[in-house]
Amino acid sequence: MERNRIVQLTDWLRKLSDLFHIVIAISLLISATMILVNAFTHFKSFASDSVSHLINEILFVLIVMEIFITVITYLREHRVTFQPFLVVGIIASIRKILTVEAHLSVEEQITGELFTRSMIDLGVNTGIVFILVFSFYLLAKAPGPSECAGCLGVEKVTRKIEELLSDKK
Repeated sequence: MERNRIVQLTDWLRKLSDLFHIVIAISLLISATMILVNAFTHFKSFASDSVSHLINEILFVLIVMEIFITVITYLREHRVTFQPFLVVGIIASIRKILTVEAHLSVEEQITGELFTRSMIDLGVNTGIVFILVFSFYLLAKAPGPSECAGCLGVEKVTRKIEELLSDKK
């Protein structure tokens, strides 16, 4: 009887979790749309700072959409994979690299301190991109979806809970 209550409770909690994920997915989609519309309505000219701002906003929308796709994948398959988070990290680092380069290109006088900070920032973000791309490559070489090394599936967690419950008996 107790096991039946636990199953009913976890089913109810899973449905509640799905509802929250649906609200989050809709919010992400609306946010991405608003950011994109705002970016294009504030695009004034083809000057480098205006183009740089537009590219920055478009890359931010890509990050939001990757998170949206991750939420949708979770709703469909009830598992989370690491690959989308790596893609978000890669896009965010590239976005930062482009932002730093754009700021340097429009800056009238570049001080030694600004130049040093910018070069360190560029070096660190370039290193992060290489590490994340290598991590993505390693995960791509991992076993297929049925043996998904980068997944935290509900099925795995459910099996573990069932094992723990059966051990108590």
